Amino acid sequence: MLKIPKKWRELPLEERTNKIVELFGISKKTINKIRNIRDKKIKLIASAKIQYQMFGEIHSYLTCWIAGYGSDVEVRNVFGSTHALRSIFIKFARVKGIEYSWQDIKRGVKIPEKITPLLAEETGIHLGDGCLYLYIDNNGYKSYRYSITGNLIDEEPYHTNYIAKILFQLYNLKPRFLIRPNQNSIDTTVGSKAIFQFKSKILGLPSGSKKYASIPLAILQNNELSKRCLVGIFDTDFNITEHLAISGKIHSINVTRQIHEILLRNNIKHIYKEYEDYGRFYISKNYAKIIVKEWEMHNLKHLTKFEVFEKFGKFIPFTTTPERISLLNGSLSLEELEKISEKRKNINDSARTRTSDPTVSLNP
Repeated sequence: MLKIPKKWRELPLEERTNKIVELFGISKKTINKIRNIRDKKIKLIASAKIQYQMFGEIHSYLTCWIAGYGSDVEVRNVFGSTHALRSIFIKFARVKGIEYSWQDIKRGVKIPEKITPLLAEETGIHLGDGCLYLYIDNNGYKSYRYSITGNLIDEEPYHTNYIAKILFQLYNLKPRFLIRPNQNSIDTTVGSKAIFQFKSKILGLPSGSKKYASIPLAILQNNELSKRCLVGIFDTDFNITEHLAISGKIHSINVTRQIHEILLRNNIKHIYKEYEDYGRFYISKNYAKIIVKEWEMHNLKHLTKFEVFEKFGKFIPFTTTPERISLLNGSLSLEELEKISEKRKNINDSARTRTSDPTVSLNP
């Protein structure tokens, strides 16, 4: 922030105002709007706010001059000190090495100071379905976003209830939901420079492609944190098969090798196959049940498949999460859901037959 020359204190208010406009780029329209506020406290806060937004600092003299007062005594009279005024905008301890935008400060974004089981699970969610984005517009303005993408039909409750709750607990920020019915997708999104930098600088998670991503070492070296991280990965990026096995793949060799290591460490028998740029896993029913139940997965997309099997003794394919929930709460009968399943199976088989028949043209 530019320094305020002491000689300015002797200038008439109008001249000081002109210098504020000329040197600090605060428009007369903005200054007049602030000066027209009747309540002195609100007026001074508005003056401090515009400074913090533009410069990341609050100067007691400039605060008073923008508000139309000649001396910084007004700040002391109302708030006791400039520090007390600044504390209105800086209400949280900053994590070293992390930059906070004005929006972060205004919304009270918090950054975790240590890795907890909840943060480890959220990191797994990130490695599964999350992504960091940095956008730079034509004017060079940067915007930072963290987004988690899921299946709208099957995972909306997981996003709007569970993931949203985790993000609020960790970062004190309520996410936005971008719903695309035509694409059957839901994005849970937060825009925050501080969160972006925390994830990239502290956790070491990449922006954009996750091809070279890794589970943070502090999580990998702690077995309980590792298990929570795997829960987040399995909840988002893996599936429960008709045999109630956990199956899936990750397009990061680093992460797949780490998952393999964690499963071996915890005596979870599994099949792991490594390919050129991804690894695939298969965890049979008995061991999958340990992960789902004892490690406590949270995505209803997976949980309801086990619950239906436990209650009715069968796996019903080609069904959605809301349909399985309806079956479990009694608003849909087993017979009705089986008819839905059979109908979808026939449609799926018919489509597979058409595309595999060499006599059928795929062109209109």
